[in-house]
Amino acid sequence: MSYCRFENTVGDLQDCIEAIRDWEEDCKDLSPYEVSALKDLLVQAREIIELEDDILDILEYNENKEKE
Repeated sequence: MSYCRFENTVGDLQDCIEAIRDWEEDCKDLSPYEVSALKDLLVQAREIIELEDDILDILEYNENKEKE
């Protein structure tokens, strides 16, 4: 659902970040599906970084809209 996509995703991303930080404990026995998904996550993380200016524009627009 578009109205909560970021809210729902941020918690899952935080869980992934914690697993990656503790990879020796949490990521030594990944299934082939999880290895593939982790590769995809890295690609998407790079894409998000490339979209930083757009994200900042979205945030600014929405913060200004709230002030009106």
